Amino acid sequence: MILHASTQDLPCLREVGINPSKLFDTELGGRIAGLPRVGLGPLLESLMGVSLAKEHSAVDWSTRPLPHEWLNYAALDVELLIPLRNKMYELLSEAKKWKWAEQEFASILLAPPAPPRIDPWRRTSGMHKIKKRDQLAVIKNLWIARNEIAQTHDVSSGKLLNDAGIIELAIHKPTTKKDIEKTLRPIGMRARWSENMSTWISAIESAVNAPEDQWPPMKSGADTLPPIKLWRERFPEKYAPLTHARFAIETLSHDLSIPAENLISPEVIRRICWAPPAASTAALDVAAVAEAMAGLGARSWQIEIVAAPVASALLEREPREVPAPEEPESEPSVD
Repeated sequence: MILHASTQDLPCLREVGINPSKLFDTELGGRIAGLPRVGLGPLLESLMGVSLAKEHSAVDWSTRPLPHEWLNYAALDVELLIPLRNKMYELLSEAKKWKWAEQEFASILLAPPAPPRIDPWRRTSGMHKIKKRDQLAVIKNLWIARNEIAQTHDVSSGKLLNDAGIIELAIHKPTTKKDIEKTLRPIGMRARWSENMSTWISAIESAVNAPEDQWPPMKSGADTLPPIKLWRERFPEKYAPLTHARFAIETLSHDLSIPAENLISPEVIRRICWAPPAASTAALDVAAVAEAMAGLGARSWQIEIVAAPVASALLEREPREVPAPEEPESEPSVD
């Protein structure tokens, strides 16, 4: 099967019983080939000299039924995938990257379904503004209520109430229609947000009136690492190897003309530096690092390229300094 940005489409295809045994992802292929722009339109323009019509790209695709002209537009988006695949294969073969791409495509098909997220409401955009647990309780209630309405009516949740609105309601905790409108007006109150006003009020009141022991903790129980900005001060022994590993990956990325995140997942590098294999911080141990990378899901071609430089980075004790941005030259003063 030929898809563009397959990780977006495969879950939907599997829901209707379509489970491809082979895959060619033209978007991922473009990344591995080192092309600067890998959207479907730019790829068709640069590789085949074809421009896609985009008159329906910004329409509301949750509309049902979809108008006939929209269906035609969607069909034209995949009409040229076969010749694009052939051109991409040529590029990857010439660059001696086809084996890399094969492993990446296979890994997408073999990847297990993502486990349900722990506390998915914590991914609400703007959470950095939240400092109190009662505010988290409001966010949780509003997010769950919004999600239930969205699923029931098959509509994008952001159209019912966007994340910025949820954050503002959590900070101010209004419990009347008038106060909610006053809170949301500065960020651009939408008429549709009022359609479920009673639900929003109920969600906020329930959170406000809940006993403190029912408020969510500030940190979730998910297996997440601390933010990188905390590593330098609190975990310098982990931060130093990370800076050197990142530099090595960026250098390889430039030399091989492949984005760093496709050369190796940044999460793999973070986890290796956070919990390095036993003894790998005392002596160079490429085999242990390679084994750890494989356990975290890295492919063999990735391990072959990056295991050795990452193993070397684990021996570093001082962080690699990030160069400060150059100051613009000031013009000479005129006396």
